[in-house]
Amino acid sequence: MKTIVVLGAGLAAAPLMRQIMRTTVLTRNNLKMIVVAPNTHFHWPIAMPRVVVPGQMADDKVMFPLEPIFREYPADKFEFVLGKASALDPSGNIVTVALNAGDNRAISYDTLVIATGASAKDDMPWKVLDTTEKTVERLHSLQRDIKSAKTIVVAGGGLTGAETAGELGFEYAKSGQKDVYFVHSGDLPLAPPVLQSVRKQTQTELEKMKVKMVANTTVTKATRMGRDTVLELRAADGSTTTLTTQAYIPTTGVTPNTAFAPASMLNGHGYIKQTTRLQAEGHADIFVVGDAGSLEAPKAQNAEAQTIHLIKALPLHLDGGALPEYQVNTKDVYGVTLGRSRATGQMGGFKLFSFLIWYVKGRFLGTDYAPLFAAGKKTMMTTFEK
Repeated sequence: MKTIVVLGAGLAAAPLMRQIMRTTVLTRNNLKMIVVAPNTHFHWPIAMPRVVVPGQMADDKVMFPLEPIFREYPADKFEFVLGKASALDPSGNIVTVALNAGDNRAISYDTLVIATGASAKDDMPWKVLDTTEKTVERLHSLQRDIKSAKTIVVAGGGLTGAETAGELGFEYAKSGQKDVYFVHSGDLPLAPPVLQSVRKQTQTELEKMKVKMVANTTVTKATRMGRDTVLELRAADGSTTTLTTQAYIPTTGVTPNTAFAPASMLNGHGYIKQTTRLQAEGHADIFVVGDAGSLEAPKAQNAEAQTIHLIKALPLHLDGGALPEYQVNTKDVYGVTLGRSRATGQMGGFKLFSFLIWYVKGRFLGTDYAPLFAAGKKTMMTTFEK
């Protein structure tokens, strides 16, 4: 019996698991799959900027239990191991797993798929925080802070920061209920390759909602003092000031979940070095998809494209066939939701209409199809056979 081990159960892994189980593992006598992940629920990150706003979306709109999804697979062909990869020995084809229940387990593989994704910095629930329980606990704590706050500060000028500032501005700032600040290091929100016109519209829409923009500034320190958090801010000219808030929401990027991998497999930023056939460099039996890999920026659309490619390529690999090359995405596509009624974005060098992005993304932030994504039956752009 040959074993496919999949590390991760998130955006990149969910469609891959179901489709490889259906098309390959269940149709062959000599294959089984083992999935390793520390989370009991699939986490839908696209909607999190709206979920953090108290009362907007229930937990079950963005977190879906894995057990009912995995239950349909026979035990002799599929196993779910609740734990986190802690070490990888590529020469021995063994991954060591730190089990959630305690102790360690060594798992042998014939083919390994690394889809461990990335974690949000600053202990924020934009991504899974180790376990589902920790993620829910942190989310609810953040919602309580926001609900009772008079002043809210969002820090970090990327997509998550802009969307979160938009949701909070729509809910609180434009009506004067709460002050919402958006601290970002550039002259405008977002950054190239996002078009200048898209960046300007993002700022304009946030200002219309009375979000207080603090440009060319970074948060250098956050100190909790009772219910308040005192932020030390440094401007681009080197000057410093402080800002007191009751809800501090950093959106300062991600760290790849690759600490288990040997240093020789990682690039200088901690991502697994990934070939255009989605294999780990120098390891023909290890595949990498999504945010853990070095090939493309950690974005949901890139993870999806890589996963769809591997769904087709992995059976060829198992049969000893030549692998097709993955085409790296060269067209920049962004959809930025700004509150519950406005949006902006681009496709390549063209700015898109606000209504189009609101209609496609902003109405539901993908929660209308997230259950199907969790079950591996759909991605953002592809629907598989049920």
